[in-house]
Amino acid sequence: MIVLLVIGLPLLAAAMTGAVFVRAAVAVRRRSLRPLLKAVACLQLALAGFGVAALAFGWGHMTGSDVSDPYARCNGPQVDRTAPERYLVTRSAFPVSVVCSDGPDGADGDEQVPGWVNPTVVGGCAVGVAALVAAPLLPRLRRRPGA
Repeated sequence: MIVLLVIGLPLLAAAMTGAVFVRAAVAVRRRSLRPLLKAVACLQLALAGFGVAALAFGWGHMTGSDVSDPYARCNGPQVDRTAPERYLVTRSAFPVSVVCSDGPDGADGDEQVPGWVNPTVVGGCAVGVAALVAAPLLPRLRRRPGA
């Protein structure tokens, strides 16, 4: 199962993103929206959006090293434990957040998750949901005269 997620999810996201870009390039080349006004294009866009969101979500949760060890989460996989210890202050699943501090009181804590993770998760999910909502509406758009 882990192998499927680690290998399959990035491949799915890359393949669907590539397929969306190819459809967009064909639409630009033909100067027509017809290649994009298909349910398959919306499903590819939805899979690409959800795949990118899942990859960003996983990246954010794997910030640090070992999820089960709070010491390793904030201090990294260090062999030398003589360095000053950092403390895990907060950890949340969504928005993805891991705050570590130099003291156990939590003062002057700093965020460990990169700033791009949460906007990418929200944006990918928004694109995926919008594409799934638009997929059943596309046949009506294609039947309109002038489309």
